[in-house]
Amino acid sequence: MRLLSYFSLTVLGSALIFSSCKKVEGPGGTSAISGNVSGLILSSSGGGTAEQEVTTVICAHADGVSGSILDNSDYFLLNTPDGGTNYYVWYENTNWLGQDPGLSGRTGIKVTYSNSESSVTIATNTATAISTAASSDFSVSVANDIVTITNVSFGEVIDADDMNTPFAVDVSNQGKSATGGSSSSIEAAMADERVYIKYGAEDFYSESVRTDANGNYQFKGLTEGDYTIYALSLDTLSAGLTVMEVVVSASISDKKQVVSAPDLFIVKD
Repeated sequence: MRLLSYFSLTVLGSALIFSSCKKVEGPGGTSAISGNVSGLILSSSGGGTAEQEVTTVICAHADGVSGSILDNSDYFLLNTPDGGTNYYVWYENTNWLGQDPGLSGRTGIKVTYSNSESSVTIATNTATAISTAASSDFSVSVANDIVTITNVSFGEVIDADDMNTPFAVDVSNQGKSATGGSSSSIEAAMADERVYIKYGAEDFYSESVRTDANGNYQFKGLTEGDYTIYALSLDTLSAGLTVMEVVVSASISDKKQVVSAPDLFIVKD
């Protein structure tokens, strides 16, 4: 009996040793990844030509990723130039009825979803709902879990807002009115830029942070493993205002390790 107990404890101890050696990417550790984002800012002297506002929305899983959960009746805001219609895009779970936020002075666009849907499906459904309800104000495209929303009208627009959704909502191109002038660009650190991280072989981002005034960022509380870090940039090789991911990789091999990721260089307007 004593021999059996000793044998059982030995097997259990060996199993724990082997399982503890497995790398599991994600939060909960004592390591960090730091980096910097810089790039070109496209600008115009004297105001330049008229431009359309372009907004990107990165959708999250309905059942949550790293604590980001899409809840019934969550919504984000979309706007058009002065005098146009402003919108709120809200979500209703198919398992139970949600409550329309009913925002005064705005038109609601409802998107239905279920907890089993991927972020790609939610992005596709969001794009379809906006195109169906507001095609006169926006043109919409989807790439994986990224929805790109372009204002049809040119001019200044109040920036979109993620409000209470777990989505990452950013303006990739500010709307401008035509006042003449010549185009130019400057190279600078990208302050308040959103940077995303993927854990291991994940297809979609796991969390995001904002850069400081010098373009620096840091993801903290990470465990050993391989990570992918990216930021969004205008694709200068494509026609129009297509958004692309600029990607770098970093690996953590020890506890209490701070790894420096390669610099991210992006193009913004």
